[in-house]
Amino acid sequence: MDIKRVLIPTDLSEKSNAALASADLFIDRFDCMVDLMHVIPLSKYLGDSFDKIGVPLNMSQDIYPKLIETQRKELSAFANEHIKDKERRGEYIVTIDRKPSDSILKQIDKGNYDLVIMSARGSHYADFFHGSATDKIVRRSKTPILTLSETMFVEKLNTIVVPCDFSNNSLAAIPMAFDMARKFGAKLELLNVIEMYTHDLHGVEPTTLGIDEKAVYGGLKGRLKSFFSDYDEYDFEIKDGDKLYHDTLIHNEDGKMESIDFKTIVRKSIAAHHEIVDYCNNNADLVVMSTHGRTGLSRMLLGSTTEQVIQHLEKPQITIKPDLED
Repeated sequence: MDIKRVLIPTDLSEKSNAALASADLFIDRFDCMVDLMHVIPLSKYLGDSFDKIGVPLNMSQDIYPKLIETQRKELSAFANEHIKDKERRGEYIVTIDRKPSDSILKQIDKGNYDLVIMSARGSHYADFFHGSATDKIVRRSKTPILTLSETMFVEKLNTIVVPCDFSNNSLAAIPMAFDMARKFGAKLELLNVIEMYTHDLHGVEPTTLGIDEKAVYGGLKGRLKSFFSDYDEYDFEIKDGDKLYHDTLIHNEDGKMESIDFKTIVRKSIAAHHEIVDYCNNNADLVVMSTHGRTGLSRMLLGSTTEQVIQHLEKPQITIKPDLED
C-alpha cells in the first residue's frame, strides 16, 4: 500500500512529541500530507456547572469557539516546531469531546487516511495515550495505527518484524511491512511462535523438543503462497530462497516488479506474547502486526495476546485490522 495522507493526534504535551517529530520521516519517504488533530477532553457537566452558579455564558457560543481557536493556534505552533515541510502540512483539526478516542475515530473514518501516527505517551498517560483511548483506537480503527514512544529515525530503522500465525488476517500485515521495508531500506523478518499448552492431559509439563521447526517453516511458507494466490489483489508472490528460512517476497504493480528478501524466525514458548515481546524488543526496530489471528497451532494473535504485546512492546508498532475470512 502507499501512504498519501497521515493523521497525527496529539495532546500538545512534550511527551507526545515523538509522533510529530517523526512526521518528516514519512513525508520524506512517502511524500504524504499530514493532518494534525487535538481533542479537548471537556466534561459534559461543565456547562451544567455554569448554569447552576448563574454564570450568563453559553458554552457553544461563548466558550467552545475560543477554546478551539486557542488550541488551533497551539497546534499550528507545534507543527511549526516539529514539521519542517510547510507544504506537506494539511489540516489543523480541533474538536471538543468527553472521549478523545471517539473524536479521533470519527475523524479517521471520514478523513480517508492511509496511516495514523500516535505517540505512546502523553501528558495524561492513564487517560489518553496507551490508556483507554489508544487501546480503543487500535482495536476499532480500520486504518493502520503506528504507535511510538520515541522519535523514529531512518538510520535506526534496520529491521522490521511481522509476528504471524497461519491465519489470513495475520498474513495480511505483510504487504504493509513490505512497503515500510522498501521505503526505509530495512530487513524484513516473519516471526512465528509455537505456543504450547501449560499442561498435557496428565498434568505433566510439556516439552517443545519434539516440534520440527523446519516443518513449521515449510508450512508457514506454504500458507503464504496460498494466501497471496487466494488474495491476488495484493499482487504478491513468494520465491523460494537458496538457504533455509530465507526467501523472497515479490510485488508486481503496473508492470513494475519489486522484491525484498525476508527471513522466517520460528520460536517455541509457553506464552506466545512473552516470546513476541522479548524477540521484538531485542531485534526489531519496527513491528507490524494484525490485531487478531486464529485459533490452532500458534494461537498467538488472539485478543488478549495481541493486547499484551501492544502494551508491553517498547518498539514502534503498526497495527492493522484486516477483514478477511480464515
